[in-house]
Amino acid sequence: MRKPLKLFVVVFGLVAAGFSATMLTSPPRTVAAPIGGVDVHSIELGVSQSLPDFEHQYRRHTGVLDTLP
Repeated sequence: MRKPLKLFVVVFGLVAAGFSATMLTSPPRTVAAPIGGVDVHSIELGVSQSLPDFEHQYRRHTGVLDTLP
């Protein structure tokens, strides 16, 4: 009964030591952002140039964006 428990503890210790050594020497690397970026120039090309100005369409500094009559 004591021999299987002792063997389990020894094997568990070896696995834990191997895992710890691996994480300390070469931890996994993660990528937090996509590799490609946003092409701002292509976004500017797709915008319609005939849009009305914001100031001409809405009242300013009222707190509510009501359309002008």
